[in-house]
Amino acid sequence: MTGTAGMFLNARDIAVLALRDRAGNVSAHLDRLLEQNPCSPADRAFARELALGTIRRRGTLDAVLDAFLREPGHRPPGAVPDILHVGLYQLLFLDRVPDHAAVNEAVQQAERFHHKRQSGLVNGVLRSILRAISPAMDEPPPAARDVLPVSPARYRRFDRAVFADPQAQPGAYLAGAYSLPEALATRWVRNFGGLAKAAQLAAHADARAPIIVRINTLRSDLERARKALEAEGVSAVPHVNGKSLVLAEHVHVAGLAAFAEGLIQPQDPTATAVALAAEVAPGMSVLDFCAAPGTKTTLLAERMDNRGRITALDVNEHKLQRITDNCARLGVGIVETRLSETAGGLEPQSYDVVLVDAPCSNTGVLSRRAEARWHFSAESLSSSVRDQQFLLAAGAQFVKPGGRLVYSTCSLEPEENASLAAGFAARHANFRLLDEKLTLPGGADDPARWRDGGYYAVFHAS
Repeated sequence: MTGTAGMFLNARDIAVLALRDRAGNVSAHLDRLLEQNPCSPADRAFARELALGTIRRRGTLDAVLDAFLREPGHRPPGAVPDILHVGLYQLLFLDRVPDHAAVNEAVQQAERFHHKRQSGLVNGVLRSILRAISPAMDEPPPAARDVLPVSPARYRRFDRAVFADPQAQPGAYLAGAYSLPEALATRWVRNFGGLAKAAQLAAHADARAPIIVRINTLRSDLERARKALEAEGVSAVPHVNGKSLVLAEHVHVAGLAAFAEGLIQPQDPTATAVALAAEVAPGMSVLDFCAAPGTKTTLLAERMDNRGRITALDVNEHKLQRITDNCARLGVGIVETRLSETAGGLEPQSYDVVLVDAPCSNTGVLSRRAEARWHFSAESLSSSVRDQQFLLAAGAQFVKPGGRLVYSTCSLEPEENASLAAGFAARHANFRLLDEKLTLPGGADDPARWRDGGYYAVFHAS
């Protein structure tokens, strides 16, 4: 692979370049780099694992580096911090990469990225950390200053204190050991009953989420879809929800024939449950208020047996095109797309079901959205809540008397969920809360039981 200025790019180089995106959109930058530098499926997967794993674990990597650098908090110039992060991520979390290879590649990267004078620092720091950490132990990690949680059932131990005291400073401890913003970690300790439960949620956020696909019932069923995947060399097992398959390995789903033929659609079971809670039926009229990319829209159409009408709204033509493309691939023919700004032209109280799947803080899906945790703040949360209140009130005006209004997020934060739903009901006497459900993330130790976090509330309009 040859990148800019004729530089040969391997998977590690692509990861470092993706991490150099200081605008905070590493995933999008990574996709562009992979498109510009075609590589083998194995290299593509390795680059993705390095970039997204490193950004997900950035808080932990920084805490470890601070414990071993002569000047804690000081970062070397240019790409060196990202090279250290990628090298350290391999040493701490990727058993399949030999330690010597991770160190040697990091040193060579420093030279390739024109930081030859810093290559000795890279070598010295990484080797010092190697000497100071134990092999992985297959037990749940205890909360301790010298313990590195690798997964919910594995840990490694340093020869010194690296993290904050978990009893005296639980938020700061979680921020370092589990790579969360301290403000979010502190909230979880408070909102979910203490350090132990907050650590479980944080461990799930650090896990590599499996690929889960729902079955498009307009074109297939569970067993036929499983056999179609098997014919492509992809093993899959049923999820416990009975409606989805869990792929045994990470593959490029969009490159599969089963995807192109519309047999499957990637979707987590928690998101699937939102559409089921709407209780749509054939012949109904449905408004999907924040519809792109159409994952829930198309599931609603499947539940309606492709009979009735669905209006799908979103903010720009690019997002609407994604909905249209997914509908075509999945054989859905009852969806009309419209720009959100044209919603004023819709007839009030004209839909049996309105779904408001609102943009949110994403704190229930941090395992899938590597950078989302670093965008969390009190200010961003308040901004999300204001937007959600507006969207829910806007969607409510289109529900028929006797119809349903469904509100959902992929957040764990009460301000975006139960508190917002209660406030809406208090301000709108003609809407009665029928049901609500907060799903906490789980299943990190069993892919067939994996679930993202999320929330939904169902209101009845009178």
